[in-house]
Amino acid sequence: MNRLLRTAFLALAALALAACDKPADQAATETAAPVVKIPAPTDNAGDWRTYFSQELTPYVDRKFRRPFSYLIPMKPVGAAEGSPEMIEWQRQYDAQLESVENAVGRGIQAGSILAFAGPDSKLVVDVIEESFKLAGPKSLNNVRIVVIAKPEEQARAQAAVEPSGAEFIFVEMK
Repeated sequence: MNRLLRTAFLALAALALAACDKPADQAATETAAPVVKIPAPTDNAGDWRTYFSQELTPYVDRKFRRPFSYLIPMKPVGAAEGSPEMIEWQRQYDAQLESVENAVGRGIQAGSILAFAGPDSKLVVDVIEESFKLAGPKSLNNVRIVVIAKPEEQARAQAAVEPSGAEFIFVEMK
């Protein structure tokens, strides 16, 4: 009985692998549903998880397969200093900044991706600049940094990341 179950399992596994081993063009034509890209949300409430995933996915591959995503929240518009909205924003912002600083400061495992995005590109790059001060020269070789932001922030982000030796990829926020 045990031998029969093992044989059945191996046969099913072989069929599953065969089904997954289709040429890319054949698989693409079988599922020819058009890909609709969503635009970047303009505030903290938008569907950032979907947008972030959509923009990051092309940069995850066999070599870089461990993404760590940092979504930097936008400062609430019109909120008074000390208001509950501002206090909550500051808490979230500080938590993301601390998380990135801890990761960059202690070093990141090769093959990892740090990805950054948020509705306010300036704040996203502020976090990158502050955090990457903690990276030693060439300390992040074989790490990929993906920054999803507005084009006017590209130079600042790249200048902050370059000394670390990480691969820098800039994705224009659309």
